[in-house]
Amino acid sequence: MKHRDDISETEALRLELEQTRQHLADTVQELTHQLNVPKRLKESAAEAGSRVKANAGVAGQRIRANAGYAGLRVKDTATHVPALTKQHPKTTAAVGGAVLLGAGAAAWLASRSK
Repeated sequence: MKHRDDISETEALRLELEQTRQHLADTVQELTHQLNVPKRLKESAAEAGSRVKANAGVAGQRIRANAGYAGLRVKDTATHVPALTKQHPKTTAAVGGAVLLGAGAAAWLASRSK
């Protein structure tokens, strides 16, 4: 194995020329890729499609998990309603009256607008 000092000037120039050729080939390859717009667009679209699919999968999992949790909360709350109405009959009557009053007002307004 020769050291840099042991290499002749001609050999040093050949090595430098080979490195320059390799660098030039790499540069040409990169420029060719940069100038191939249709191919780059296809690559970008494929990457975007992959990201959308991945995000949609994650979003779907979150929605399913949250929907299950919400369903449990509604079911849990609904089972407590009868006990709550017995514990707070005046509040239940007031809320029921307000709902009926609102429904009556909405029906009256709807009949007036005809």
